[in-house]
Amino acid sequence: MDFINELQRFLAGQGFKRLQVDGGLLWIKDKEKRIELIEIIPEVLPGQNRMPVSRQEERIQKLENQLMIRFGKKTERLTLMLFRGLPDERTVEEITPYPNIWCLDQSGARVLIYENQRGDFHGMKARLEQFMDAYRTTEQSIGRKELRRMFRPVNTALVAENIIVFLILSLMGNVTDASFMAEHGAMVWADVVDKGEFYRLFISTFMHFGVDHLAQNMLILLLIGSRLERILGSVRYLAVYLGSGIAASAASLFFTLARDPYTVSAGASGAIFGVMGGLLFLVLKDIFQKKRRRMEEIGLSGMIFVIVSALSYGFTTTGVDNAAHVGGLVFGFILTGILSIRK
Repeated sequence: MDFINELQRFLAGQGFKRLQVDGGLLWIKDKEKRIELIEIIPEVLPGQNRMPVSRQEERIQKLENQLMIRFGKKTERLTLMLFRGLPDERTVEEITPYPNIWCLDQSGARVLIYENQRGDFHGMKARLEQFMDAYRTTEQSIGRKELRRMFRPVNTALVAENIIVFLILSLMGNVTDASFMAEHGAMVWADVVDKGEFYRLFISTFMHFGVDHLAQNMLILLLIGSRLERILGSVRYLAVYLGSGIAASAASLFFTLARDPYTVSAGASGAIFGVMGGLLFLVLKDIFQKKRRRMEEIGLSGMIFVIVSALSYGFTTTGVDNAAHVGGLVFGFILTGILSIRK
């Protein structure tokens, strides 16, 4: 929820109208004997420098003079400078000589009025404080809702299981050592094919070579897995995740380990690519059916960018099992399509 957009909606609700001027957010209310003018100055983004207050005042005063001539009425103006937190001391020193400037602390939902500045603007102070308090309450509610949406039950359980397996293995030995990982369930050609230990196709998807490997995979899974689970439902999402993980292990077995039998393969990335494939299917399905819900939530260009970036990283980096990634992606795409069929 964008603060500036909500602030402008609030001003519109107070009877103000947007005045189109170059490089400014100006709102006016035409009263019987005066023109009320409110200027919004957005917060400074990182790396940007705020225009000196003196120059801002010169600019707005010229506009006030033009409006006085245009409407034949005197103008009364209030400038709202937006901040996240308190303005720094230098900014406060610049502001205090000008009586028509108020600071709005977005994060603290406060109207900051410093020395020599007017205490009210036709009852606007109390209404602004009510607006900012309502905005903060709504923003907090949205944040809690998004947090609940992110931590879906099955996806959260999968993340937790990966972490638990990693912690157990870390207590038992060195998880960055290929021999140790092979002894405890990672994929090795001889063990799977010659010894028939096909359970490794499943177990290896919950094993990770080091903290970095685990953290990268779990962060991605936490962000995108909850979306697919929310759309498909918990049972079908679990089927896509586990099925894609096993399919990715099979692809790794026949295309990576078959060429290099001494390779040790493990990780949840194949299953995660299956989740990406599932999301890609749903976005394409909505496009063909001319629905916008999942297109707006996920976005085709964003989904393709994530997939291409992840695959290109794998193909340009050593030690990455690209066969598992492609296998998981394709299987996740197909399986989501099958599970999405309605009678």
